[in-house]
Amino acid sequence: MKYVVVSLTAATAVALGGLAVAVPRLLSTESTSTVDATSTVSQTEVEKQVREHYALPLVQEKPRAVNCAGGLKARQRATVDCTVTSRDGKKQDIAVSVTKVEGNEVSYDYVVLGD
Repeated sequence: MKYVVVSLTAATAVALGGLAVAVPRLLSTESTSTVDATSTVSQTEVEKQVREHYALPLVQEKPRAVNCAGGLKARQRATVDCTVTSRDGKKQDIAVSVTKVEGNEVSYDYVVLGD
């Protein structure tokens, strides 16, 4: 299985003529949520956050639907698999992963799963 990483960073360095230049990223997929008493970000909250942050940078079209296999545990590198359905019906599988846990706040991002 091939992974295509969607970057969290606000800027990245690009080499132009031997110089590294910082350019802003057009797509940020990072989300932060508060966990419930079970130390889990609910399935509903994960789906909502992915739906809000999944739009392509130039098209700005949010997906028609996001379906996740469950909630997201508040543990570093915990994951949950989700399927994103675009407005035209195409489906894309993604893995939502925890990037940081601080108190009752969990930050997470996703990677697109390829063939």
